[in-house]
Amino acid sequence: MSQAGPVGGVLAVLLSLGRARNSDCEDVFAETALAVDGVVSAEFDCSDMFGGWQRGKVVLRASSCDEAIRIMDALLRAFAAEPRLEPRWATPQEYRNEDGSIVVGAGAVGFSAVPTIREVRGHYGRTD
Repeated sequence: MSQAGPVGGVLAVLLSLGRARNSDCEDVFAETALAVDGVVSAEFDCSDMFGGWQRGKVVLRASSCDEAIRIMDALLRAFAAEPRLEPRWATPQEYRNEDGSIVVGAGAVGFSAVPTIREVRGHYGRTD
């Protein structure tokens, strides 16, 4: 960095912060999701940069919207019960079936927006 000068050094530090992956978050979300019947795959990206963010891609084995909602509800309940998930972490925005023809979100089970783990725990009456 010393050869890059002050601007280059600051830029290098900022870029490295952008990659502040949180593999614990990614692993716990994926493990929890894959333990739910009907979840085909689950991939998560988590970062601690700028207060943190989480993105999830969850694929469900569902042939109807009702079935997808049932699986998503079970998944949100599993997230609520998993003590290793931090309350501030966000759940996935949407859940798709294998061919992408069915897409559901947490609004289908009563949330007004993409919920955090804290909100999911409150919704399902989990206080632990």
